[in-house]
Amino acid sequence: MKTITPYLLKFTLTATVLTIIFRYFLSYGIENQFGIIITISAVTYGLLMFASGWYFGRKDGEYLPIYDVGFRFHLTTYLIHNGISLLWIGLGFGSKYENLNVSIMVAIYWGIFLLIHFVFFLWARKNSINNLDKEDIFE
Repeated sequence: MKTITPYLLKFTLTATVLTIIFRYFLSYGIENQFGIIITISAVTYGLLMFASGWYFGRKDGEYLPIYDVGFRFHLTTYLIHNGISLLWIGLGFGSKYENLNVSIMVAIYWGIFLLIHFVFFLWARKNSINNLDKEDIFE
């Protein structure tokens, strides 16, 4: 079964660019202690990531109607955001006030929610036929 689709790849590229831009403005805001920049960059990043996930997820569902409850996009977002964040701080691009431990804790806590999402993903696969929703097949 094809799980890496063109729309997932486009989302990956979009998420990578958005995350790098977010990390830049977040580190800048933290370094200069501009709470408004931190807030605006976080809200903008969250909204743009949600919108791009929604858009590419809908297109992906039209392209390949598999029933994965968004897990592939969630996993991709997790890997990109945490990978870039850890590299950003680890390579010294972060603010002097940023700590690698915070990014590690974010990855751990987010990973717990990703694990819960994975359980729902497995449950949805169990209740589908060839990764297609049973109700869509027998309507």
